[in-house]
Amino acid sequence: MSETLGTVAALWRYPVKSLRGEALERVAIGPSGIPGDRAFALRDARDGRILSAKRTAALLAFRAVYPEGPERAALIDLGDGQHTTTAAADAAAVLSAALGRAVELCGSDDRRADRRVEWDDEMTFDAPAGAFVDLAPLHVLTTASLAAIAACRPEARFDVRRFRPNLLVDSGERQGFAEDDLEGKVLAIGKTLRLRVFMPTIRCALTTRAQPSSAPWSSGTAATSAPTRASRRRARCV
Repeated sequence: MSETLGTVAALWRYPVKSLRGEALERVAIGPSGIPGDRAFALRDARDGRILSAKRTAALLAFRAVYPEGPERAALIDLGDGQHTTTAAADAAAVLSAALGRAVELCGSDDRRADRRVEWDDEMTFDAPAGAFVDLAPLHVLTTASLAAIAACRPEARFDVRRFRPNLLVDSGERQGFAEDDLEGKVLAIGKTLRLRVFMPTIRCALTTRAQPSSAPWSSGTAATSAPTRASRRRARCV
């Protein structure tokens, strides 16, 4: 028996891994997720590890968008009036100067065998080929879970952008962690899109990192997210 979870309230794409991304009005979603999502990443020029804002929080000062769609270059705003693009010959040099460390800009055609993500805990894993997502092509979050987390720490602020979902589902009057019962199920969106939910999103330090203008840091985010880490779900198209 089918059950209504809610309606899609917002869509996001992140052209460059760990940089802030862009809100979308509409998008085609295929077997690999949203076209152009995490299509680029920065590598440390010294050890080749893929940079992540879990450790390099300065990445969140930058924002990447596709002014002409994901078939063309992404525009990277460095937040201080400087810009570059993923197609610029000097993009790596510009980004290196902004970060104060030598980095390389790589795209989805990167074929290096070592695709380990920069992360200083025991759960380091390889990014899948073709994009620089950590575990899955899509990340789904509901408004019910955001409200449930906020209820645990009413003095804190839990901005949805801290959790970096691809899809935010407005679950209406539903209460509690709506995603907890979704593992192994298929979400039907519209007439043709079907997403199989296969795992909860693990606890992530990135939710504690400061982001300009939109999501002030809250000391409650990490502490409250720890016992509620199953509130977000990863999904694949089927």
